[in-house]
Amino acid sequence: MWTTPGRILLIGLMLAGLVLACAFATSTTIHARQQALTTVLDHTEPLAFAAGQLYTTLSVADAAAATAFIAGSEPVDLRQRYEQAITDAAVAVTAASSGLTDEPMVKVLGHINAELTVYTGLVETARTNNRAGNPVGSSYLSEASWLMQTQILPDAQRLYENTSARVNSETSGSSQVPAPVILVVAATLMFGFFSNRWLARHTRRRVNIGFVAGGMAVLIMTVWIGATLIISTADTRHARNAAASLQTVTSMAITAQQARADETLSLIRRGDESVRKQSYYRRIDGLQQQLADYTRRPDAIGTKDLEGADQLIRRWRAADDRINAYISTGNYQSATQVALGTSEDDSTPAFDKLDEALSQAIAESRKQLRSDILNGRQALSGATVGAAALSFAAALAVALGLWPRLSEYR
Repeated sequence: MWTTPGRILLIGLMLAGLVLACAFATSTTIHARQQALTTVLDHTEPLAFAAGQLYTTLSVADAAAATAFIAGSEPVDLRQRYEQAITDAAVAVTAASSGLTDEPMVKVLGHINAELTVYTGLVETARTNNRAGNPVGSSYLSEASWLMQTQILPDAQRLYENTSARVNSETSGSSQVPAPVILVVAATLMFGFFSNRWLARHTRRRVNIGFVAGGMAVLIMTVWIGATLIISTADTRHARNAAASLQTVTSMAITAQQARADETLSLIRRGDESVRKQSYYRRIDGLQQQLADYTRRPDAIGTKDLEGADQLIRRWRAADDRINAYISTGNYQSATQVALGTSEDDSTPAFDKLDEALSQAIAESRKQLRSDILNGRQALSGATVGAAALSFAAALAVALGLWPRLSEYR
């Protein structure tokens, strides 16, 4: 083995082993990233979206139930909105339950499902008493809203934050620098370079065509895989930004729904209006700050849908100031008219338009998120086969380059 032919053979075997290690490292890395992105696309992201839908629709149901209650005659559209929100929440519970594997979160979801049954029962009791003209109906509705705000929604928030964190974690894992691949490829190229120099000194030939061809194959593979990983990493980083946008806009939509519930409940619970008013203003101030911070971000998604959102919030707040002014004088009928009216200065048109704008921004953010994840996965397509083919070609070129040198020894 320590003769010159033996060393040439040893160099060939080591180069072939390094080239095969390159193929294994690149193929394993690419396959792992493809699997991770497929998991996010088919499992983790839909689960997080179902949790977000559950969180949002529960807030919609609470706001719709309170708004329908103060209307007295219970408009058909408000009743349908409440029933649709409860149906959507039940669908979201089913979708989330089919994908959850974390035991604590499974228990949280079970608690939400159980408490939601209690909530709908309280709402129906409040509705029945309201139609019969019994004042106790407001107590039942207040109890239902308290259950929603203090028990159900916090659990839904925990579930949404947990699943969203999984999306971020798994997406981030697909954008890390593949250090093992870089080290193996660098070691292969360096060993091939020094092996060629050693061979040139001992065989009096400056260039070995096989080594050059093998090196070019490895270099092409490196450039191809590197470009593929760079493109995929860029897409997955964009996906993380889209996920952050989706979380922010979803949070704004939920805050708006909760503020609407506070506004309408202040007309139901006559006696704690100041508490509801403080809660409303706290939520509205937070919503305005979130909106301002979000629209200033250069990577914000759906900003066109939110162009007039700040003005809508101002109009809504001005309408609520009128509601509070009427309540302070005991004119609950006029306050209710402002809360449910359809003129541009009333609460309902401003809230409905704001809710529609936020819903469109949510849809746009999710569309961008899934598109970025899909693009990141597609960028890796064919790279595994290409890396294996080029590695085999490099190993074959090295063998063909060394064979004439070995055949010179007898």
